[in-house]
Formats: sequence, C-alpha cells, structure tokens
Amino acid sequence: MFDRSTGNGLKRPAMVLGGAISALLLGATLSFADNFPTNGFNERDEVTNWLCVTPGCDVLRQPGNQCICTKDNPWESKLSRLKLTCSKREKGRWVPCPVPPDYREKLW
Repeated sequence: MFDRSTGNGLKRPAMVLGGAISALLLGATLSFADNFPTNGFNERDEVTNWLCVTPGCDVLRQPGNQCICTKDNPWESKLSRLKLTCSKREKGRWVPCPVPPDYREKLW
C-alpha cells in the first residue's frame, strides 16, 4: 500500500476519502434544502430577494422553478458580485440548473 520509494502511498486514499466527505456534505445540504418546508418561512435574502431555504440564507429557492441555489460567496452583499450554483432534482438525482442571466436584476 505504501511505496517508500515515492512516498505517495496515502495520496490516493486520502483524495478518495476527501471527495467522499465533500460529496456527503453537499448531498446533505441539498437534501435539507429540498425537504425544507416553505410554509410559514418567508425570509428573503437581502441581496437577491429570493426566498431563503436555510435560516442563514446561504441556500435560496430560485423563483419560478424548482431550482435550489447555493451562494458560492455567501458573505457578498453586492448583487453584481454574487456567485450562485443552482441544482434541481430530476428522477431522484441532483442535476445542474442554469442560473438565470437576469438574476442580478432586482426582482422586487
């Protein structure tokens, strides 16, 4: 398992483990977002004015469709610099969802 000549014996298992942990955390966040009740929870994000899925508003529900967006830079307060990654459930799997080009236009 460990090759003393190169010292690279643990890189691959560590990378696989790190990737698995990252995938698990992302899946848990998106699963939470998918099952989060919207009834009675009407908090809106201060930057986009979209409905928040999580209390910290780092996960948002895209208006007009079933896409859930995570903020890549949740600390950003300027709409022009905000970066979003959006996904939706299709046939039991999370698939990428396009970020609308006009999301930077205020919707309120």
